[in-house]
Amino acid sequence: MAVIDIVIVLVFLGLTFVVGSFFYKWVGDPDDFMVAGRKLTPFILAAVIAATNVNLYSFIGQAGVAYKHGIAILWQTWTGNMAIVFSGLFIIPIMRRLRVKTIPEFLERRYDKRVRTLVGVLWIFRLAFWLGVVLYTAVVAAQAITGIESFAFWIFVFAIVAIVYTVLGGMWAIAFTDVIQFVFMLVGALIVLPMAMAAVGWMPGLIDKLPEHALTLVREEGTYNWKFILAIFLLGIQWASVDQGLLQRAFGAESTRTVAKGLVLAGIITTPFALLWNLPGLAAAVLYPGLENADQAIPILLADMLPSVVLGLVLCGLISSQLSTISGNLNGVATLFTNDIYESLRSRKATNKEVLMIARIMTGIVGIFMIGFAFLVPMLGGAVEAYLTVIGIMDMPLFIVAIVYGLLWKRATSTAALVGYLSGAAAGIIGKFFLGFDFNSTTFLGAAVALIVTPLVSMITKPESIEKLAIVWRAKTISDEEETSGDVYHIIPKTLKGRLAMTVFASGFILFLIGVFMGSGGFAMASWIAVIGMVIYFVGGLIRVYAE
Repeated sequence: MAVIDIVIVLVFLGLTFVVGSFFYKWVGDPDDFMVAGRKLTPFILAAVIAATNVNLYSFIGQAGVAYKHGIAILWQTWTGNMAIVFSGLFIIPIMRRLRVKTIPEFLERRYDKRVRTLVGVLWIFRLAFWLGVVLYTAVVAAQAITGIESFAFWIFVFAIVAIVYTVLGGMWAIAFTDVIQFVFMLVGALIVLPMAMAAVGWMPGLIDKLPEHALTLVREEGTYNWKFILAIFLLGIQWASVDQGLLQRAFGAESTRTVAKGLVLAGIITTPFALLWNLPGLAAAVLYPGLENADQAIPILLADMLPSVVLGLVLCGLISSQLSTISGNLNGVATLFTNDIYESLRSRKATNKEVLMIARIMTGIVGIFMIGFAFLVPMLGGAVEAYLTVIGIMDMPLFIVAIVYGLLWKRATSTAALVGYLSGAAAGIIGKFFLGFDFNSTTFLGAAVALIVTPLVSMITKPESIEKLAIVWRAKTISDEEETSGDVYHIIPKTLKGRLAMTVFASGFILFLIGVFMGSGGFAMASWIAVIGMVIYFVGGLIRVYAE
C-alpha cells in the first residue's frame, strides 16, 4: 500500500470526522440525538438505510461465502431487501404512528415493562455482538490489504473515529455522513467489479471456470439451498421489523408516508448492489483458489489488482460502509439502553440533559463491548457463520411475540410474550449447540416453539387491558399527526391504483415462492422464476407506496 493511498484514507477519515462532529451543535434534546428530530426526507432516509445495510460484512463476509459456496448467498441480501419493502409497507408505519424510539418501547405499549426491559437488555448484547462482527471484517480487510498486522491500530482506525463522531453528533451526524459514505461506497464497488470480472474473462469466463452449481441461485442441496432462502427470508422480515440499527433511521422519518417511501426505495436501491460484492467473490475463487480463510478473498484481490490512488479510493468506500454501520448501531444501542432501561427503571423522569448525557456515555461503553466481541468472531467460524448463529437463535422468537402476535392477536399476553420469547431462544440454543442443527433448522425450531408456546400461555393468563390494545390497534389505521396534516398513509389501500399495486406485489411474492419450492426438486427454471417474482414484488411495492 503506497503512501498516497494512506494519505487518501486519512483525508477521508478526517473529512468524515469533521462533518460528523459539526452536528454536535444540532443536538439539543434526546430526539435530535436518537432520531434526528424526526425530520429525515424519503431520499435521505433511503440513502441512510442503504449505507447502513451495505458494509464490510457484505464485501468481506458474503463475498467469502460466495468464494467458498457459490452465488446462492446472494439471497441473504435480496430477501433482506424484500423484507425492507414488506416492513415499509405494512409494519414500520405502525411504529412511526406510535412515535416510539425502540422496539422494546413498543413492547411496553403492547405488553408491559417486563417484556420491554428483558428485550432491551438482551438486544444491547445482541447489537454489540453484531458490531463485533462488523469490526472483525474491517480488521481482516485492513490487515490483508495493507500488511499492517496490528489489531490495536485497526481498532483505532475503525472504532474510535465512529465512536467519537456518533457521541458528538448522534443521528444527525450519522444521517449526513451516511449520505457521503454511500457515494464513496458505491464508487469503490463500481471500480472493483469490472476489474475483477475482466481478470476472469467476464461472465463467459466465470461460467466456464467455476464448478457446475456455483452460479445456481436456488439449489436443491447444500448449505445455501432452497431451505436457506426460506429461512433467511423469514429472518429478513424479522430483521426489517424489529432490528434497532435499521429502525433507528426509520423512526427519524418526517412522517408516516415518508417512512414507507424511504424503506421501499432503500430495499429496491440496494438489490443490485449485492452483485457488486458477490461477483468479485466468485472471481476471487477463480483467481486465488484454495485460500484457507475465505474472508481473505476480497482483501487479497484488492491488494493484488488495484494500483495506487485507485486502491486508496476503494478503501475509502470500504471504510465508509464500515463507519456507517458502526455509527448507526452504536446510536441504536445507546438509544435502547437510555430509552428502555435507564429511563424506564428510574423513580423520577430524567431531564433531557441527563438522557442526552447517558446516551453519549452508553455509546462509548458499547464501543468497548464491540471491540471485545470482535475477538470472538473467529471462534464461531467467521463473519457470516457467527452472525447467522446469533440471529438464528435470538431473532425469530422476538418477531413472533412482537409482530405476529403483538399486532395480529389481541389475546396475546405479557407473560406469554416473555415465556414465548425465552422458550424460542432456548430451543434455538439447544438445537444449535446440543443437537447440532444447521442454521435453517435452528431458525425454524425457535420460531415454531415461540409460535406454539405464546398462545398456550396466553390462554391461561390474564388478558391485556382494552385501553392499551386500542392505542396499538388505532395505529394500524391513522395517527393524530396524519389526521391534523391530512396526509394519511393507508396500509390497506383505498384507491383502485393502490389495490392493483397490491395485487402485483402479492403476485410477485407468490411467484418468488413458487421458484424457491421448485428449487427443492432441482428444476432448471427455479432460479429464473424466483428472481422474476422478486422483481415483480419490488415493482408492485414501489407503485403501491406512491399510489395515493
